[in-house]
Amino acid sequence: MARAKANLDWLAKAQKSLNGDPAYRKLGSTDVKLGFEIGEAAKVVTFEAFEITDVADVDAPDLRDADIVIRMSPKDWNAYLRKRKAGKGPTLLSLDLESHVIQAANPLKRLMLERFSTSLQAFIDKGAQLAA
Repeated sequence: MARAKANLDWLAKAQKSLNGDPAYRKLGSTDVKLGFEIGEAAKVVTFEAFEITDVADVDAPDLRDADIVIRMSPKDWNAYLRKRKAGKGPTLLSLDLESHVIQAANPLKRLMLERFSTSLQAFIDKGAQLAA
């Protein structure tokens, strides 16, 4: 049986799209390193001020440098993106309450998810649109 592949190909496309979107800037300043560990794939997206400055492939141990990390199976991640695209999926905050998919090195870093949730959710939602 074939294993599901993590759908993270959209990260750089979402970065480019949102960096050129004045509405994204209006969401406010975001300073966070968001890690993704989806199956065996690991990436870190850096948000600085009003833009997304970097999307980097990393080895899983390097996710320790991220402020917050989303950890999901490829199957669950791809299903989440499909649901968000259809307007039926929970926000990251709600998803974490249900499934505990967000990890952080300490409680202060964990609060970054709530502080920057609007910008981070906009990034995920743009990716959900681009992923299909």
